[in-house]
Amino acid sequence: MLLEVVLAVALFVGAASFCIVATRSLFGTLERIDRRQRVIDLARSKLAELEAGQVTLSELRGEWSGAVGSRLENEDLEIEPHGPVWEIDVETSRSEFQGLTLVELTVSEIIAETGPDEAPAGASFTLRQLMALRETDAEAYEVDEMLEGLPEFEP
Repeated sequence: MLLEVVLAVALFVGAASFCIVATRSLFGTLERIDRRQRVIDLARSKLAELEAGQVTLSELRGEWSGAVGSRLENEDLEIEPHGPVWEIDVETSRSEFQGLTLVELTVSEIIAETGPDEAPAGASFTLRQLMALRETDAEAYEVDEMLEGLPEFEP
């Protein structure tokens, strides 16, 4: 009888520990999915702001900490003081379509120092889109050796 009780307790402890590990793994996966969705939403929002003319290419570059839609002048907007910090990088390149520029916007979450046992879990997303940039936003293209001697491109 004692052997049956010990075996039942051992099975219960084993099943409980498996459930705890599976639940912890599930919550970790949900957190990674949430971070990935936030970085995708931020990239789409910043690219939409660029396309609408609310920001320029130079204003997008660098670190950014705030909520999506922070372009609104609202002093009551509550931003988490210890929320994520994002790094936004924008690159442009010529496209084969007249008047359109390929804009590549990369948003990366900057993770604070983590302990030796923790791996940084920062999300990153790159969004590429063809768009018509205004003259004030257009960056100067670097002259490549392969382009020497070719006719000039005029949008």
